[in-house]
Amino acid sequence: MNIFRIGSPFMVFMSKLVDILFLGIIALVCCLPIVTVGASVTAVYYTVLKMVRRKEGSVYRFFFKAFKENFWKSTVLWLIMAAVITVMYADYTLLMSRDMAYESVLWIGLVVMSILAVMVGTYVFPMQAQFENTIFGTIKNSFILSIMNLPRTILILLVKFCPIFVAFFYPEAMYILAFFCIVGIPYMEMELFVKIFDKYIPDEDTDDEAEDEGFDDGEWVETTATPVLATGNDLDPEE
Repeated sequence: MNIFRIGSPFMVFMSKLVDILFLGIIALVCCLPIVTVGASVTAVYYTVLKMVRRKEGSVYRFFFKAFKENFWKSTVLWLIMAAVITVMYADYTLLMSRDMAYESVLWIGLVVMSILAVMVGTYVFPMQAQFENTIFGTIKNSFILSIMNLPRTILILLVKFCPIFVAFFYPEAMYILAFFCIVGIPYMEMELFVKIFDKYIPDEDTDDEAEDEGFDDGEWVETTATPVLATGNDLDPEE
């Protein structure tokens, strides 16, 4: 068997690896203005979503299509996340620097809020890449799905934070891991996210029925990309 034959498993793997490396470079450059981090991360998730679903097309085209279409909402989501991180960092600093009444209760509350914030933050950009919704709807649905799919959420978090633990024990690998995290981690996460998202996306042969009946009191909208949830319609936790 010729491993260099077009279509062989080896060549498919190498092609995907090159796409991931190229995507990582594009994403890194687009993150440099800082304020565009949200749009860049959403575009990465959109692109790896296409790769996971084995959609044919240019990585470059997928990335910049998603970057442009999701720029404003992703930027607002990113600014909200940055604000939450800043506030929580200030809270941790305050608790560590002062003796306060009911300190143990405050610590428990802050840790719980931090865990919930991490869970929601893990979902918001993949959700923005897959579904169209209001900013509040995306945040709300991210919270709902992260709780409804808790086992997979925990697995996704392990995938996300594993490189941090590796870098802690092997600091010399930090720069390689940092570059790998830009695309490699989102790709592995998306393998898990699609199993969650597919439960809320009608099959192709049931699209007509879904349009008639709606989805969680909403409608499915067909686009040239992926099916998206109509703006303003939230996922029902009962589903």
